[in-house]
Amino acid sequence: MKQIRQYLRNGALDMSEVPLPQVRSGEVLIRTHFSFVSVGTEKMKVTQARMSLVDKARERPDQVRQVLDTLKEQGLVPTLRKVQERLKAPATLGYSCAGTVIEAGSAVDELHTGDRVAAIGEGIATHAEYNAVPRNLVVPVPAGVSMEAASATAIGAIALQGMRQARLELGETVAVIGLGLLGQFLVQLCRASGCRVVGVDLDASKCDLAVANGAEAASGATPDDALYHALRVSGGRGVDAVLVTTSTKSNDPIEMAAALVRDRGRVVCLGNTAIQLDWRTWFGKEIDFLFSRAMGAGMFDPDYIARGSDYPIGYVRWTAQRNMEAFLDLVAQGRLDMSRLITHRFPFGDAMKVFDQMAGGELASAVGIVFEYPEPERVTPAAEPHTLRIAAGDARGAVRLGLIGAGNYAKSMLLPHFEKLEGLSLQGVCTAHGANAEALARRYGFRYATTEVERVIGDPEINAVLIATRHDSHARFARMALEAGKHVYVEKPLALTEDELAPIVAALGARGADAPSLWVGHNRRFSALSRETLAHFAGVKARQVVATVRAAPVPADSWYQDPAEGGGILFGDVCHFIDLAIWFAKSLPVEVHAIETPDPSHRHESWAIQMRFASGGIGIVDYVCGSHAGWERESVDVLGGGRSARLLGFRELRLRGGAGGKRIARVQPDAGQRAMLEAMMAQFRRASGAEDFTESFVLSAQALLAARRSIAERRVVTLETRFPFALG
Repeated sequence: MKQIRQYLRNGALDMSEVPLPQVRSGEVLIRTHFSFVSVGTEKMKVTQARMSLVDKARERPDQVRQVLDTLKEQGLVPTLRKVQERLKAPATLGYSCAGTVIEAGSAVDELHTGDRVAAIGEGIATHAEYNAVPRNLVVPVPAGVSMEAASATAIGAIALQGMRQARLELGETVAVIGLGLLGQFLVQLCRASGCRVVGVDLDASKCDLAVANGAEAASGATPDDALYHALRVSGGRGVDAVLVTTSTKSNDPIEMAAALVRDRGRVVCLGNTAIQLDWRTWFGKEIDFLFSRAMGAGMFDPDYIARGSDYPIGYVRWTAQRNMEAFLDLVAQGRLDMSRLITHRFPFGDAMKVFDQMAGGELASAVGIVFEYPEPERVTPAAEPHTLRIAAGDARGAVRLGLIGAGNYAKSMLLPHFEKLEGLSLQGVCTAHGANAEALARRYGFRYATTEVERVIGDPEINAVLIATRHDSHARFARMALEAGKHVYVEKPLALTEDELAPIVAALGARGADAPSLWVGHNRRFSALSRETLAHFAGVKARQVVATVRAAPVPADSWYQDPAEGGGILFGDVCHFIDLAIWFAKSLPVEVHAIETPDPSHRHESWAIQMRFASGGIGIVDYVCGSHAGWERESVDVLGGGRSARLLGFRELRLRGGAGGKRIARVQPDAGQRAMLEAMMAQFRRASGAEDFTESFVLSAQALLAARRSIAERRVVTLETRFPFALG
């Protein structure tokens, strides 16, 4: 299928052939008939992507701060890799479309093949021939509503949500500042709700259109004219509510809103505009200021989008999906005239030219733009519609790798090392989105791109699988690959529950010389400074290890924090230091005691984890979120046998005792990613002298799950192992 993509590095657009998306149980596959272009939003994206790096930084200071935070925490090289990967990765455009259902997932009962539907969602309902869309972001299109009109459902839902935030009542007066696409939708919807409307915009043609759409008056953006019409329509009282849709760095729209609204009125911001509230004015009128950020409740909730959970109507009346339905019902009743809002129509094949014209200002008069998609040719369907062949030939390396998943970490910290790994052939790459898989396959030389996990795991040419998906799928994919006889690298964590880990242990079974190996991405144990630390303690059995981590808080809406998808920071990062403590102790942990200090905001959680080792040593992990300023993020102390080592941020090591003291310092931190991959390759190739780490990785997973159980049950957990581990 074809899909529009854009590259942030230089703003280049392409329309590429990418694999068909895989349909998960709670999704439907939609063949697009029309996709709607949000002129303001998508023009801004295209224009920003074409800016210089300096201008991009000025436009997004929030992202600059994120880069600086990463630089302080991880050093220059990892930060540059992450920035470069962000610039090189393709982004999709579009978030509103309409089409017919081609396939419904097993958990979807309400939609069927052939149904006419509208779909929404950034990165979901894109400008593409096919889209896989979660059930809660899809609604049937009523009879009598054209697919062209239905393609605008996302904009209609955004407008409805803004009105609901304003708490409009029958007979009230409303001012709409900014009469672009969203503003014109609001004019019609406010009129349909029984409100009187005043419009304000710099463009006289947009004012004329607003009057045609039902506004009683519309004026230019001069304060006196706008205030005159607002007072006239409201009977001298001032409007009850103001809806601001502008995108500007000027504070003028906000100042105008305060002037137009009545005492104790409401102002709702729907646009990307500068906001500075003059205390005397806003306090004096006691104005309510609100935001409206999306199509309705659920748009930022993984349970709602990815898992299909809905909110009971008695508690949440207007979800995103219910706003979609309400908008289409209004169109079906004839209360909205979409013919005035869709001003330009283009075939999908002209999409790149259209975006160029938008960025160049050639479509300044456009209000709503739609792309129309041709009917598919009546030809025999492709044998593998979810797979795109990139290069011919067979993989010949000793390790023939398939990659499943490619998030930010994999792309910035693992993939850049692949070209330097001896004996590695890259066979197939699988991601949820075909556009990402195709781009990675071409950049790194994979032979094919796919959206089907089974295609990679079942490929007889592949003998090793690297799993870098989100945490909730790690164990399932690792088990499948092991059962298929593949070596497996899985990004930490290996599993989120004991029930997930048990089948992996069973799949490993009685491991003979030719059995597949399991690898987990605990890279810190492979750092050069970690190896120096172990060498310093050669011959010392009882050791104490204390790892102290001062981490920046992770946003509450990050998938890391989602209990089902990420497992929280315990599984996302604390696990590294549990593994490292066991590694330095070189002994079996026999007891685990963990304490968590939860924070409802998920911003300042802390963990204290203690492990008692069979050797008599002790391991302590002290992990604190939100106390990182001015300190090294990570410090590890190893003590025993009259010797000590202090490892600071994996850039400095201080050794005392034994053969003497020394200090090793590096300009950049080395957390061991490349050395880990080299050791993995040696193990997978069965190279002479290569160490098999399978059992130690399983042990770390068991210790992590014991820590979780200790937190839940508030007790010391005895660790039972399933392998005859030989750590020392």
